[in-house]
Amino acid sequence: MSDAALNTAENESEESGDAGPPQTLSSFHIPLALALVGGVTLLIVIAVGSVLIITLAGASENTFSLLGQRATTSLDLLESRVSSQLEPIEVVGADLAAQFADGRLNLDERRERSFDTFRGVFAALPQVTAVLYIPLEGEALRTTIQEGIVIEVPANPRVLQRQRSALENAHQQPGPEWSPPFWVQNINRAVITQLVPVRRGEDFFGLIAVTVSLDNIVRFLGTLEKEERLSAFILYDRDFVLGHPKLLDSDFKPSGNLVDNPLPTIDDVVDPAFNLLDGAGDRADQLLRNAPTITDARVDDAFIIITRDVNSYGAIPWTMGLKFRTAEVSGEVDRLRSIAIAGLIVLLVAVAIGYLFARLLNQKIGQLATAAEAMSGLDMANVPPVPDSFLNELSNASKAFNTMIGALRWFETYVPKSLVLRLMQRPEEAGRSAERELTILFTDISGFSTLAEDLTAEQTASLLNSHFELLSNCIEAEGGTVDKFIGDSLMAFWGAPEEVEDHAARALRAGAAIQEAIVAENFRRTSTDRPPISVRVGIHTGKAIVGNIGSKNRINYTVVGDTVNVASRLESLSKDFEIRDQCVVLVSQETRDAGNAALGDDSGITFSEIGDHNVRGRTQPVTVFRVYAAEK
Repeated sequence: MSDAALNTAENESEESGDAGPPQTLSSFHIPLALALVGGVTLLIVIAVGSVLIITLAGASENTFSLLGQRATTSLDLLESRVSSQLEPIEVVGADLAAQFADGRLNLDERRERSFDTFRGVFAALPQVTAVLYIPLEGEALRTTIQEGIVIEVPANPRVLQRQRSALENAHQQPGPEWSPPFWVQNINRAVITQLVPVRRGEDFFGLIAVTVSLDNIVRFLGTLEKEERLSAFILYDRDFVLGHPKLLDSDFKPSGNLVDNPLPTIDDVVDPAFNLLDGAGDRADQLLRNAPTITDARVDDAFIIITRDVNSYGAIPWTMGLKFRTAEVSGEVDRLRSIAIAGLIVLLVAVAIGYLFARLLNQKIGQLATAAEAMSGLDMANVPPVPDSFLNELSNASKAFNTMIGALRWFETYVPKSLVLRLMQRPEEAGRSAERELTILFTDISGFSTLAEDLTAEQTASLLNSHFELLSNCIEAEGGTVDKFIGDSLMAFWGAPEEVEDHAARALRAGAAIQEAIVAENFRRTSTDRPPISVRVGIHTGKAIVGNIGSKNRINYTVVGDTVNVASRLESLSKDFEIRDQCVVLVSQETRDAGNAALGDDSGITFSEIGDHNVRGRTQPVTVFRVYAAEK
């Protein structure tokens, strides 16, 4: 090795840059495919799903709102119809009571006038079936209508007993009231009576009773069912039937004892929807929210029953109800179901499109990630090019990435790949310079200037390239780092950045391998009429400074110090002693002693002592040994 080359190795600037350790990243990672596919799918599900839910909720709310409005309107109509039948009775009862109280009517000298007045009530109000005045003393006036004629009905003992009981109750009665309804067999209808006490001031004179048949109401229910396709009913105390279209059947007869049970029960009227009145089915809470005047609503697979309690006709409420077949409103439900199915299909299609888009995007980004992962091993020759993409940003990234791959392929020819890989694994070593025990190796081609005289520039470059590749393979096989190429010389070292205990043994094995490789290479060269080459190798072990050495603009991870100088002088020593073998490997005693312990008896490497020699730059002589590789 020339002095100029040695000075170049020795005089590297000691200024080093400190890049610092890389930032610690989170240990939690998820696959890109999961993030893209899951993220896009989740966004679509949230967007489309929320619209679908809002639409269905709105449609469902509208459906039950319309049903609630229809039920409310129908119940209002039914209640109005009942009111139109019974409110006039309240007016007539109050008027009759006032006339008997002030004496305009009586059962003495004006009995005939009273009878005529009762007859006028029958004519004005066809729903009236009986009008009765029971005085506190004397005979009562009882009238009814038969075949369109108003007649006076004589009393019998049973009737008289009822009259006395009614008078006792009316005496305590504060005002008009409706009696509990009861069933009249001869007209096959329920009737209800308005009871009005006759008073003048604090004086009690008697009782007016006006009995009304619910026949018109029952016929109205039948008309609703026939013409409006609306089934309605009226219950008393929720267990007895006052009105139902089935009461119009001529053969309808209550099954119970009408003395003890004065009204037909819901069991007498065979209507399967009445099962819901016993708590069957489900409570339609959504319908109730949309119709506040409804008391209850229940639904099962067959029917929907909607009811309203009315407290205007006695102490026990009347229940006015509507019955719908579930199938009648299933059109709305089917439309809701169709909306749900269509929305679900749209959601699935959107998710599928989003999934395919995310997969495509993931594939493109995955190609970038695969290439980047391959680059992490600095195996640039095997880094696949990233294909172009129809997405502008990914296309630009692909072009930039491929350009970077090409640049790094050139870059790796100038930087020792093994060194960079080690520094990547141990970044703290790259940030500082330190003194460490290393083993340094130098090589040089003996007589290279003479050898290159007859070669062209291209042939010279080819010779050096193949030569350095041969030597680098031997060095890197033993874990060494090729530091630099200086002309026809090579410098390498062991022990940094990765600390190894057997760095001297590794260097000795590399020197022996270089011997064998040069001999084999010369055999090939002579077989093709090319001149052989002679290589000198020097190896020394000792303390040296290792780290980033250079300027602010350019640094090298290299070694400097006396150990480097000694290794270089050992490489030149064979030239001083006129050793002309194909490859001469000279090592210091420090290297031999440090390496022998790790080599073992089967290494095949032998040493021959040359003696102590002074080397330039050192005051103490160096004991030199020559290394011989095992013959194969």
